Order: sequence, then C-alpha cells, then structure tokens
Amino acid sequence: MTLVSAAPVLRPRLLLAMVLIGVASGLGGAAMSWTLHAVQHLCFGTAASPYTDPYSEVDGGRRILALLIVGAVVSLLWWLLRRPQPPVQSVKGMVAADTPVRRQPPMLRGITNAFTQVIAVGGGASIGREVAPREIGALFAGRIGDALGLDPAQRRTMVACGAGAGLAAVYHVPLAGAGFALEILLVSFTLDCAVLALGTCALATIVARLTVSPLPFYRVEALEGTWPVLLAATAVGLVLALPALGFRRAVARVEARRLTGWRQLAGLPAAFLLTGAVSVALPQALGNGLAAAQWAYDGGSLGTAALLLGVKAVLILATLGAGAVGGTLTPGFSLGAVAGALLGDLAALAVPGTDPTPWALLGAAAFLAVSMNAPLTAILLTIGFTDQPASAFLPIVLAVAVSCACARLVTARAETGTEAGPRP
Repeated sequence: MTLVSAAPVLRPRLLLAMVLIGVASGLGGAAMSWTLHAVQHLCFGTAASPYTDPYSEVDGGRRILALLIVGAVVSLLWWLLRRPQPPVQSVKGMVAADTPVRRQPPMLRGITNAFTQVIAVGGGASIGREVAPREIGALFAGRIGDALGLDPAQRRTMVACGAGAGLAAVYHVPLAGAGFALEILLVSFTLDCAVLALGTCALATIVARLTVSPLPFYRVEALEGTWPVLLAATAVGLVLALPALGFRRAVARVEARRLTGWRQLAGLPAAFLLTGAVSVALPQALGNGLAAAQWAYDGGSLGTAALLLGVKAVLILATLGAGAVGGTLTPGFSLGAVAGALLGDLAALAVPGTDPTPWALLGAAAFLAVSMNAPLTAILLTIGFTDQPASAFLPIVLAVAVSCACARLVTARAETGTEAGPRP
C-alpha cells in the first residue's frame, strides 16, 4: 500500500457519485439484512439478534429439514446462474473493469447471485454473507459512475468504495469498510481515495440503519493492554499464523475446484444436509460463524472448542467446494475466536491463574488478518464487530502484527525456494 498526497477531490461530480453510491449501497445492505432475517424466521421461527443465534432453541429435525430445503433451492439457483453467459463477475473484476462484461456485468444476474448467498446463510450454511453486499455495492457504483461520466480512474475508485460501503452497511462498520476498499481493492492510500471511501461508507452505514442494528455484533469483555494480555497476544499470533495461512490456501483450492453442473445439484444439498446433521450435536456450527464466535467469547469448554474448531473448518470448505458462493470473513473470524478460546483454556491449565477470556478475541483478529491477507482491515473489523475501547487497540494490533509477520516469513521463504528451484 502506498501513501500519496493528492490534489483536493471535492469536485461536484465525484461528490455526487459518493452520495449516490453511499445511498444505493446502504439500501442494498438494508435489503439484505431484511432478507436474512426473513429467511431465518421461515427456517427457525426467529432471527439472529445481537449476541444471540436463531439455532439453539430449535430441535435438530427442524434444522436438518431447513438446511435440506434451502440447500436444494440455492443449488438450483446457482446452477441456473452458471448456465448462460456471461458469468457473474467478482468484486475485483468489477473494480478492474478491463473487459466489457466486467465493466457492465448483468445487473439481474448479479443481484440474484448476491441474494442467493444471503438466503444460503439465513438457512444456516457455513459461509459468510459479506461478499453479497460488496457485489451489490460494486454493481450499483459501476452504473452510477457510467451515468455520471467518470473517467476510468475515478470509476475504479468509486466501484471499490461502493464495495466497501456494502460491507460497512451490513455490519455497521464504516471505518472497516473504508479500510477494505483501500487496503484490499485499491491497494493504495491517497488522500483523495480516503475521503471518498470514508464518505461513501459513512453514508451507507447511516442508510442501512433502516434494518441494521447499530449495536456491536458480539458481546465481548473489553480488553486491557496489561502484560498478561500482551503475552497472550504474542502467543496467539505465533500459534495461529500457520493454521490461518493453511485455511486461506485451502479455501483457494476448493474454490478453484468447486463443483459445477449436475455435480453441484447433488453435492450442494449434500453439504447442507451434512451441516444439518452436525448441528444436532453442535448447533454453534450453523451459519456464518456468529454463533460459534459468541460461544467462544462466552467461555466455551475445552473439549467442545476443539471439536467445534475442526467441524466448522470442514463445513466451510465442504460448502464452498460443493458449489456455494460466499465469503470467509466471518467464518474465519469465528475459527480464530474458537482457536483462541482453545489456546486460552490450555494456557489456563498450564499456568494456573491465567485468564483465558482475552484469548478468543485476540485469536479472531490474528486469524482473520492472515486468512484475509489484510492486517489493517482485520484490526478495524475486530474493533468494529466488538466495540472495543482504546485500551484494546495495543493487544489487538500486536496479535495481528505477530501473526502476519510469521505468515509472511513462511510465504516469503516458500517464494524464494520456488524461484531458486530444486537443488542439483
């Protein structure tokens, strides 16, 4: 990421684009949140609310039936979406806009794909819903940019801002949404881009309050930058770097080989059925990870944490590999929280008097930073998701820095070895 000082950007056309894209992304985020709650009501009789999940109070048979029906529906929808051309475009493709179809992807197909992801998550699938609002934001941003006659550089910036605004809207995290646009999509930090990203994400977050609660998504005890907590942050970063890197690579592999055609029609309902069967014993494994992470923050048991960690990772990979489209942001956050809770419980056994409570949140931040390959965005998301005070910034930053440094050392060594080639 580069830091560049640029000329003022307060030009009427760009400001108008910022306002229109912010409003459109916020409305899209609000519609998706409403859809998610509606699907959860249909499937489980209630919807997720801050600090609670809709799965625990429902009997196992209803969970299995709901997942089987939702799996069949979304499998058919994705099968239909993938049959005709042109294909649904990714957010990064829409930002690049280097081909005609990437510049103007079909709106109806893109919107249908995004809402299919939300339906899948609402039905309990082990994938994240964060890709969907980013796609909606990027879709509308591209059309608005074309209508206003933005040049290619301006259009690229605003499409990235629209995607970040979608993320900001559904999770009420305007600063993290702006960070996502700058760090991951634009891979640069100019003062111009920062103003546009922050403004777009702030507007989208305000508009999305139509259906999105301003309360933090997780109830977590406030961290303090004490020496024990800083030592925990260091330990978590060291231990979770490689698992997070492995998860990132595993996701890339299964997405590259995901089932298509008739195999998806059979495989995706099977993956949903597997998720439902597992949920009979582990209801925390359902959904995008909110239930699993909150369970970890509330102090889950050691044995259940170990089981949940392995099961949740398998379900995420199985669902994506079977043909689902979705994110790994909140699933990765939940894996890190459960892994951190597990480490905290082990530390408490090894060193009596150790407080395991901070380990879950530090694990979530460290794991997410490596799995997303975006340390700044991970820090901002962790703080935004849990409404942590300033006293928590130091340990969170330390955990992320240690985990990313370890992961980078491993990847750099692997890249160096590949370039050097095998020894004679």
